[in-house]
Amino acid sequence: MAMMTIEQNKSTDLDALYQELAALRAENRALRARLPKTKRYSKTTKRAVVDAHALVCRAFAGDHTGCQAMQSEGMTKARWGWAVALLRYAGIVSYRQKQWRSGLEFVAVDLAESIRLLEKAGSEVSTVDGYRRLRSLLRKV
Repeated sequence: MAMMTIEQNKSTDLDALYQELAALRAENRALRARLPKTKRYSKTTKRAVVDAHALVCRAFAGDHTGCQAMQSEGMTKARWGWAVALLRYAGIVSYRQKQWRSGLEFVAVDLAESIRLLEKAGSEVSTVDGYRRLRSLLRKV
Protein backbone atom coordinates (compact mmCIF):
# COMPACT_ATOMS: atom_id res chain seq x y z
CA MET A 1 0.00 0.00 0.00
CA ALA A 2 1.48 3.34 -1.04
CA MET A 3 1.68 6.17 1.46
CA MET A 4 -0.98 8.82 0.85
CA THR A 5 -1.21 12.34 2.10
CA ILE A 6 -4.32 14.27 2.96
CA GLU A 7 -3.45 16.84 0.30
CA GLN A 8 -3.53 14.15 -2.38
CA ASN A 9 -6.88 12.81 -1.29
CA LYS A 10 -8.68 15.80 0.20
CA SER A 11 -11.53 13.61 1.61
CA THR A 12 -12.38 11.79 -1.60
CA ASP A 13 -10.69 8.65 -0.31
CA LEU A 14 -10.96 9.16 3.44
CA ASP A 15 -11.65 5.47 4.05
CA ALA A 16 -8.27 4.55 2.55
CA LEU A 17 -6.58 7.00 4.94
CA TYR A 18 -8.35 5.46 7.93
CA GLN A 19 -7.31 1.98 6.80
CA GLU A 20 -3.70 3.10 6.43
CA LEU A 21 -3.81 4.73 9.87
CA ALA A 22 -5.17 1.51 11.39
CA ALA A 23 -2.43 -0.51 9.66
CA LEU A 24 0.28 1.86 10.91
CA ARG A 25 -1.06 1.73 14.45
CA ALA A 26 -1.08 -2.07 14.36
CA GLU A 27 2.50 -2.10 13.09
CA ASN A 28 3.51 0.33 15.84
CA ARG A 29 1.94 -1.94 18.50
CA ALA A 30 3.76 -4.94 17.07
CA LEU A 31 7.09 -3.11 17.09
CA ARG A 32 6.58 -1.97 20.69
CA ALA A 33 5.77 -5.54 21.72
CA ARG A 34 9.13 -6.66 20.33
CA LEU A 35 11.07 -4.15 22.40
CA PRO A 36 12.93 -5.53 25.40
CA LYS A 37 11.01 -4.99 28.61
CA THR A 38 13.73 -2.65 29.85
CA LYS A 39 12.92 -0.19 27.06
CA ARG A 40 9.12 -0.35 26.87
CA TYR A 41 8.40 2.23 29.51
CA SER A 42 11.06 4.76 28.62
CA LYS A 43 8.50 6.97 26.85
CA THR A 44 6.40 7.28 30.01
CA THR A 45 9.34 8.09 32.24
CA LYS A 46 10.83 10.58 29.78
CA ARG A 47 7.50 12.38 29.50
CA ALA A 48 7.17 12.38 33.30
CA VAL A 49 10.55 14.14 33.57
CA VAL A 50 9.47 16.84 31.11
CA ASP A 51 6.12 17.34 32.84
CA ALA A 52 7.76 17.41 36.28
CA HIS A 53 10.09 20.16 35.05
CA ALA A 54 7.02 22.11 33.93
CA LEU A 55 5.42 21.70 37.37
CA VAL A 56 8.60 22.83 39.15
CA CYS A 57 8.95 25.88 36.91
CA ARG A 58 5.31 26.84 37.44
CA ALA A 59 5.62 26.38 41.20
CA PHE A 60 8.67 28.60 41.49
CA ALA A 61 7.01 31.18 39.23
CA GLY A 62 4.11 31.33 41.68
CA ASP A 63 1.55 29.71 39.37
CA HIS A 64 -0.93 26.99 40.29
CA THR A 65 0.31 23.41 39.99
CA GLY A 66 -2.90 21.52 40.65
CA CYS A 67 -4.31 18.96 38.28
CA GLN A 68 -7.07 21.24 37.03
CA ALA A 69 -4.69 24.13 36.42
CA MET A 70 -2.37 21.92 34.41
CA GLN A 71 -5.27 20.49 32.41
CA SER A 72 -5.99 24.00 31.18
CA GLU A 73 -2.36 24.05 29.96
CA GLY A 74 -2.83 20.79 28.04
CA MET A 75 -1.46 18.26 30.53
CA THR A 76 -3.75 15.27 31.03
CA LYS A 77 -4.60 13.83 34.45
CA ALA A 78 -2.47 10.78 33.72
CA ARG A 79 0.57 12.84 32.72
CA TRP A 80 0.09 15.06 35.77
CA GLY A 81 -0.07 11.95 37.97
CA TRP A 82 3.19 10.55 36.53
CA ALA A 83 4.91 13.93 36.95
CA VAL A 84 3.77 14.17 40.58
CA ALA A 85 4.93 10.61 41.20
CA LEU A 86 8.36 11.59 39.89
CA LEU A 87 8.40 14.70 42.08
CA ARG A 88 7.52 12.52 45.07
CA TYR A 89 10.23 10.03 44.09
CA ALA A 90 12.75 12.87 43.91
CA GLY A 91 11.72 14.22 47.31
CA ILE A 92 10.57 17.56 45.91
CA VAL A 93 6.88 17.17 46.77
CA SER A 94 5.41 15.99 50.04
CA TYR A 95 4.05 12.44 50.23
CA ARG A 96 1.11 13.61 52.29
CA GLN A 97 -0.92 16.05 50.22
CA LYS A 98 -3.92 17.77 51.75
CA GLN A 99 -5.22 19.62 48.69
CA TRP A 100 -4.33 17.86 45.44
CA ARG A 101 -6.64 19.91 43.28
CA SER A 102 -5.46 23.37 44.28
CA GLY A 103 -1.74 22.73 44.13
CA LEU A 104 1.20 20.73 45.33
CA GLU A 105 3.05 21.11 48.63
CA PHE A 106 6.71 21.50 47.71
CA VAL A 107 9.29 20.37 50.25
CA ALA A 108 12.26 21.76 48.30
CA VAL A 109 12.51 25.55 48.44
CA ASP A 110 15.48 26.12 46.13
CA LEU A 111 14.96 25.95 42.37
CA ALA A 112 18.50 24.78 41.57
CA GLU A 113 18.28 22.03 44.19
CA SER A 114 14.88 20.95 42.85
CA ILE A 115 16.19 20.70 39.30
CA ARG A 116 19.23 18.72 40.50
CA LEU A 117 17.01 16.29 42.44
CA LEU A 118 14.68 15.97 39.48
CA GLU A 119 17.49 15.19 37.04
CA LYS A 120 18.91 12.59 39.42
CA ALA A 121 15.50 10.96 39.84
CA GLY A 122 14.92 11.06 36.09
CA SER A 123 18.07 9.08 35.43
CA GLU A 124 17.16 6.55 38.17
CA VAL A 125 13.66 5.81 36.86
CA SER A 126 14.89 5.02 33.35
CA THR A 127 15.35 1.39 34.45
CA VAL A 128 12.61 -1.21 34.90
CA ASP A 129 12.97 -1.13 38.69
CA GLY A 130 12.82 2.66 38.64
CA TYR A 131 9.68 2.55 36.55
CA ARG A 132 8.07 0.10 39.01
CA ARG A 133 8.98 2.35 41.92
CA LEU A 134 7.56 5.35 40.10
CA ARG A 135 4.37 3.44 39.29
CA SER A 136 3.99 2.56 42.97
CA LEU A 137 3.96 6.28 43.80
CA LEU A 138 1.05 7.04 41.49
CA ARG A 139 -2.02 8.32 43.24
CA LYS A 140 -5.53 7.99 41.93
CA VAL A 141 -6.90 11.45 41.24
